[in-house]
Amino acid sequence: MASSAAASSGQAAKGRILIVDDEEGIRELLKALLLDRYLVSEADSGATLRQAFACDRPDVVLLDLKLPDANGLALLPVIKQQWPATEVIILTGQPDEHGVPSWATEAARGGAFSLVSKSAEFDCQKLLDGISLAMLRSLQARGERAPPPGA
Repeated sequence: MASSAAASSGQAAKGRILIVDDEEGIRELLKALLLDRYLVSEADSGATLRQAFACDRPDVVLLDLKLPDANGLALLPVIKQQWPATEVIILTGQPDEHGVPSWATEAARGGAFSLVSKSAEFDCQKLLDGISLAMLRSLQARGERAPPPGA
């Protein structure tokens, strides 16, 4: 519905991203990277995420693995049940250096689109590319067409 309102007003519809992370600095960094391309909202805890279920469905959720009141892996199936077409990218402060940890396998089984390290290995372009692909997959799951590049 939001996309039809945007289309009727002559504006290209922007994808929606929900950032769920307890670290304000991370949320601010991610918002700065994403605001020119997407509509961005944020939640700082599992409880705030649950409140967001009453709001517009995001196309992509950037979900911190460790929140003060919840485990991101435990929230993953809740998100996928509430918003089946939403893609979830797990954010973790752990580096990607020692193979695939068991939680990464669990995240993949739970339906996570991908995993991104927030450690010193953080790669902005890798994150942006992953979000673009997740956004495309989310739109396809809902039967919508992706906006043209640069829209």
